[in-house]
Amino acid sequence: MDPLDEMPPESRDEVISAVSTVLGIGEASAEAIVRASEPLWNALEDAGGLVDSWGGGEFCHVFPKMCATLKSPIA
Repeated sequence: MDPLDEMPPESRDEVISAVSTVLGIGEASAEAIVRASEPLWNALEDAGGLVDSWGGGEFCHVFPKMCATLKSPIA
């Protein structure tokens, strides 16, 4: 089963586009990263509600910001 099937199409498109933009990568690569994020996101949720459910509204806004942090230069 494809984890992106759990997301509404507009949310899926939004988060893939945002990850693509912040990392400066193609949408296919961004889609692979979003798919791979589900186990981490679920673990964060299980650790005491650190985030909302995978694919929820918070995910679509917070996950691209997390990715942007990865691209930031280390001081």
